[in-house]
Amino acid sequence: MRFEDGRIDQFVSEDKVISTLERDELFVQYRRRAKDYLPVAFQQIKNSVSGSDTGYEDLTEEQAAYVKRAEELAQNGFQDDDDAPVRSKPSWFPLIVVIATFAVVIVGSFFGGMAYAFGGFFLGVALLGFYAAKSGNARGYTFYGGTNSGSAKTAGIAIGIIGIAGAIPMFFSGFLGLNGTLLVMGAILFAAIAVMMLAGFIKSLSAKKKYSEEISANCVGYVRTVDSHSSGSGRRHGHGGRGYIMRTSPIFEYTYQGKDYKGIYDRMIDGIDADVNMGVASIVIDPKHPEDIYHKSTGVQVKGLIVSIICFALCGVFAMAFLNGGFLSGNGSSVPGMNGFTIFKIMTGSDEERENIFESMGDDIMKNFGYQIPYEIEDDLVEKRQAEFAYIKGQTWYYELATIERIDEFDNGEYSIVFEDRSLPQLGKHGDHDDIGDTRIVFYVANEYESNGETKIEKEVFWDLSPAEHTYVGTHGAYEG
Repeated sequence: MRFEDGRIDQFVSEDKVISTLERDELFVQYRRRAKDYLPVAFQQIKNSVSGSDTGYEDLTEEQAAYVKRAEELAQNGFQDDDDAPVRSKPSWFPLIVVIATFAVVIVGSFFGGMAYAFGGFFLGVALLGFYAAKSGNARGYTFYGGTNSGSAKTAGIAIGIIGIAGAIPMFFSGFLGLNGTLLVMGAILFAAIAVMMLAGFIKSLSAKKKYSEEISANCVGYVRTVDSHSSGSGRRHGHGGRGYIMRTSPIFEYTYQGKDYKGIYDRMIDGIDADVNMGVASIVIDPKHPEDIYHKSTGVQVKGLIVSIICFALCGVFAMAFLNGGFLSGNGSSVPGMNGFTIFKIMTGSDEERENIFESMGDDIMKNFGYQIPYEIEDDLVEKRQAEFAYIKGQTWYYELATIERIDEFDNGEYSIVFEDRSLPQLGKHGDHDDIGDTRIVFYVANEYESNGETKIEKEVFWDLSPAEHTYVGTHGAYEG
């Protein structure tokens, strides 16, 4: 995809490899940017509209780039190609849809018509999705392809279909009741998501056909982007109830058919280290859309197939609950484990938030079918878990029964586990922690680094478990330095 300056979530440098300490410092900078840049952008745009002096000379280089990008997006929408004709300014349609949707949701909530509130919400989502697909004035992201020339249209259509799937059952709420309607809606939603994820997986099997031309480029630096989401798993890096993951790509400059391009991988590398050195490099592009650059992570994403299977299973569970719940006869029971908030998070949350929800629901289903993590954890199972994370695959891993110093609670229902050993990270979690105990099983890799002439250790936890529910019987021990 085309590289663009002025994004709050990205950091550019000439460092191919960075330490986890440097990564955490970028997370801190990201939070500071999010707090500092938006007021600056609003003020500058306000000045521009009112005819006042914008005062770009008073901004830092990064702030100026962000403000200019915000102004361009407001005026013209997203442009994949610098030489493309300027699109028409975005219409008032999205704003009108958003206002109307909120009005329906609020009115429905206050007057007891929750079915109409949910239905209005999903119809609004559908309209916005189809509008984004038609206008193309947005940057979209798809699970398999990442961000490329067609992802805005694909993502928009997917959101539109899911919105329609969520809205249709609401028209039958008078007959089925709210609980029955939610069960039908859940079944249809998960079926739609499952079909789209499966279709995407099948399409990804031939991803290389899109990227068919290998050309020479010049690697001029590296970009790292930060994705923020609710921290629901210890394998992500949590700060204050939020989680952060980082993706990396080289920045390539190249010429194709007489035009100059500056781009990064469509699907960036999960992790903090890049894969090519500065200087001349070979890349593979889509000749129809030369700004689209291939990376092997763009190909088959098996995790997407797993999500599809989980969604099909959830669809089946909801369908069986509906058929066996007496809703057609008007004697339905309550909806187990499904509420409006969960549905809202599935629709509006980030990929990671949706993944957390699917994992949680999937774990419950697997337990109901008799599958769960065994009580005794052996080395081969830990190694399989480690292999899920490419950036630590193959590294020596260690085991500890770590002592918990305290639990930090947050207003949104999430919490962080803080260990006595400061070389261990804080683990972001959500839910009830009353029975968490005083210790935690942690599996991790260890990294040494120099600070003020001292050798320090940072432990990267990739799996943590409750000692009340599991025990480790393998051969690994704690890192001794």
